[in-house]
Amino acid sequence: MKFVRDPTSEASATKRPPKALPDDITGKTIALLDISKERSDEFLDHLEVKFSEAGFPVKRYRKPSNSKNATPELIQAIVQEADIVVESLAD
Repeated sequence: MKFVRDPTSEASATKRPPKALPDDITGKTIALLDISKERSDEFLDHLEVKFSEAGFPVKRYRKPSNSKNATPELIQAIVQEADIVVESLAD
């Protein structure tokens, strides 16, 4: 059984079934979300190079603060512009 943890500050947990992973990611646009923690951009810089070298289109996004949820506008932009999201959590 798989569980997806919601990292937001919800008062009570909400169980959501995980989305199925794609069988093939060829041609998928990858979103790299920087949550504004120190040095997380370094991790995403490395991933961007690797994904780009492999031929994947990459789009970068950044939250204004690591202590706040992503804005609805940022979430909507990612949903509209990308297929897969990698979120940085590094310090």
